[in-house]
Amino acid sequence: MAPATIALAVAGVVLGVLVGSTGIGGVLLVPFLVHGLGFPVQRAVADGLWSFLWSGLLAIALYWRRGSIPGRAALWLCASALPGAYLGAEALGVVPGNLLQALIAAVLLGGGISTLRPPREAARPHPLGASSLIALGAITGFASALLGAGGAFLLVPLLVALGEPVLLAVGLGQAIQVPIAAVASVANLRAGRIDLGAATTLALTLAAGIALGTPLAHGLSQRALRRLVAIAMLVAAGVMVGRLAKLF
Repeated sequence: MAPATIALAVAGVVLGVLVGSTGIGGVLLVPFLVHGLGFPVQRAVADGLWSFLWSGLLAIALYWRRGSIPGRAALWLCASALPGAYLGAEALGVVPGNLLQALIAAVLLGGGISTLRPPREAARPHPLGASSLIALGAITGFASALLGAGGAFLLVPLLVALGEPVLLAVGLGQAIQVPIAAVASVANLRAGRIDLGAATTLALTLAAGIALGTPLAHGLSQRALRRLVAIAMLVAAGVMVGRLAKLF
């Protein structure tokens, strides 16, 4: 097995554990593919979204079985994410690579800072109404398809900031990534952006990591895991900013 394939597989398992346990590890995938393995940024985004489609199905099954995905909220979020994901995938073909990397770095930085903050406790289980869920879904769909960051990463900090319990926020993040990845992958396949071999390797290894990480989310405190992912995000953002600075 080629060293690059081994690195891809190991990264898939490690990031899968983070996705399964905190919902926000997938955002590190694109920076790893771009700066660790030398993927063009559009291909890295497309491969990542393809892998999130299949590994996300497993995540939904695992969280649903544990009662951690509220059906009504998931339905509103997923339905409203579809048009946003289509527009984001179309935008991927026209946004310059350097600008795309700068956007990803900004998302990493903001997400890392947000994740370091202690979560608020919700006053009631599902305080968000349909209009709020629709807006969150549309924003998450567009940004996730454009950046390849994974819907969970974008949605979980927003829901936690709005007072949702961490575990349910992670569950909803797992749910929303599948329709986003499905719509975006159709556009990316049509445009020829996906390397099916690498993307499928990622999907399988992410799924293995998610299977390991899901019990952590339901059995351990999220504080240490949140801090670990936040630090990883900030480090990745710093690496991307440093590399971008060399181009100017």
